[in-house]
Amino acid sequence: MAQGAIEHQDAPVGPRGCNASEDNITNISETGDLVVHFRHNFQERIEDHAYRVSMDALRNASPYFENLLHPDKFAEGAAVETKQRTLRKAYGSVGNALTAELPSVDILDIGRISKVKSVRPLISDFLRIIHGQNPSSGPPPIANLANLAIVADRFGVIPLVSAFVKRKKYMQAIDARTPDKKDKSTPEEKTRQRLLVALLFGHSGWIEKCSLRLILKGWVGHEPDPSAALWWDLPLRVEEELLYRRECVLETIQSLQSHFLALYTSRERQCKLGYDSSLQCDSFQLGEVLMFFLRSGTLRLQGTLFDTAEPPEPFAGEIADLVEALRRCPEYQIDKNHTHCGLRTRLIPLLDLVEAFLQDAGVCGDCWQSNRAEYAWLDAKRPLIWRRSSIGLRSVQTPSRGIAVHEAKHRNVREFFTAVERLWTAPDG
Repeated sequence: MAQGAIEHQDAPVGPRGCNASEDNITNISETGDLVVHFRHNFQERIEDHAYRVSMDALRNASPYFENLLHPDKFAEGAAVETKQRTLRKAYGSVGNALTAELPSVDILDIGRISKVKSVRPLISDFLRIIHGQNPSSGPPPIANLANLAIVADRFGVIPLVSAFVKRKKYMQAIDARTPDKKDKSTPEEKTRQRLLVALLFGHSGWIEKCSLRLILKGWVGHEPDPSAALWWDLPLRVEEELLYRRECVLETIQSLQSHFLALYTSRERQCKLGYDSSLQCDSFQLGEVLMFFLRSGTLRLQGTLFDTAEPPEPFAGEIADLVEALRRCPEYQIDKNHTHCGLRTRLIPLLDLVEAFLQDAGVCGDCWQSNRAEYAWLDAKRPLIWRRSSIGLRSVQTPSRGIAVHEAKHRNVREFFTAVERLWTAPDG
């Protein structure tokens, strides 16, 4: 779940005494009327950073602070109101008071950010954005931007921070610093950071690109670690969605070998050349198909009388490597007359079809944000059967034109990968 949901039971510990040194307080607003202490547990020590801020700026930007500082909802808000009333009588305006005299509150949780040397720059930039100011530095690295998104989500300030980030074109700046060659070798953590930023700030281009990379690389399905940064356990059910999509892709590829094994063990003659060796050709091809899949590591044989084998672990490698391994299937022939009787002639066109569908197996950012319930694979009803005759390779590669075509493309891809059964045989046999 995203961290921005407000729970009234999770109020920070209440107002602190007014004995803080002004030297240790960062002025976000010179005339601010509140001091906020952000406390962060870092490597078994507590960081405590204080900021002079405008209470109105916090409450207007953040539902979290609106609830916390409301005088009728929490003791913190009531105590702050009482103290500010006293300062108004003394100074005419709370903004004229010394920083050390201002009321103060503690914040004990800033969200599931990564380990950083200090949270001071992060919180400073976050508060400056809320106050309509520019951060102290230019476009941040992707890790810093992801941490900023986590903090913004924690306090319910995503719309405001997202608008700022888009206005400053931070994502475009990061893309400009990442050449295509380097982009292809981006490690998992940076890919996840980009995807989290894209999900929270609504950057559709990164959502589709990064989600597909995570699916194909096998970078999904990690055991959740509550202490790890949020991008290691993507919110909004995205982690579960990506894992399910990868499982569907692997099941689809596995169904190819099941299809050919079923063909060559059926009573139907596969070799149709009409020569005397047709039956022998089928037997020969069955043996070669079994040896190829066994040697590829995609198939194992086991008895059914008494099963002592442990279920295999799901394929953890890169799907592109898996498809390439299947493409290396030789063209076996029992003799010179039986050209193209083997597995390769039939398998390669189906692998082409799988690869064409794979191009669109990532999460479409626009559809995920606007129509998630209808678009997601995770909750969709699986079609009982998919037929090769229902859609051709040309239809898969047709560019989307208009909403109806765009949605139809997504539906075709989902039905292909989530079908309970697939009929791979072409209409002409």
